[in-house]
Amino acid sequence: MSDQPPASPHLYPDHPRVGVGVLVWKGDQLLLIRRAKAPLAGEWCLPGGSQELGETLFQTAAREVREETAVTCRPTAVLTAVDGITRDPRPPGAGPEVAAPVRFHFTIVEIMADYLSGDPAAGDDAAEALWADRATCGRLVTWPSIKAVVDLGWAARQSRERGG
Repeated sequence: MSDQPPASPHLYPDHPRVGVGVLVWKGDQLLLIRRAKAPLAGEWCLPGGSQELGETLFQTAAREVREETAVTCRPTAVLTAVDGITRDPRPPGAGPEVAAPVRFHFTIVEIMADYLSGDPAAGDDAAEALWADRATCGRLVTWPSIKAVVDLGWAARQSRERGG
């Protein structure tokens, strides 16, 4: 028996995988998690994960939020899609012609959702889960691509509230 954890099917993929990130809104607060696992372990981000065969994007969004936070939500719209590509460092001394191996590659569809029930509790891939107002999101979310999605979500939310 090995002490090594099982290899992730997402590690060093041979093709991109579909994932979802979910912006769950409860009034003027957004649901955030602190990731427990790679990629981005320790970073604050949106709950989400990989789409399973036969599952719609909205089904994936609802399932992943429930598994990671114990919150039930109703997905309402697709906000945007982003590339999540993480590469290994290039070997020391390697020239620019040497491509670093792709460690993770996700096409992430960002979904807007409304809160239905439940209190945030870390589960599955989350180390922590909480509701955050805009200022708290700005302080906790530091990864540039996630920060851009969160900012886009706040802007879309404000536009919707103004009737635009």
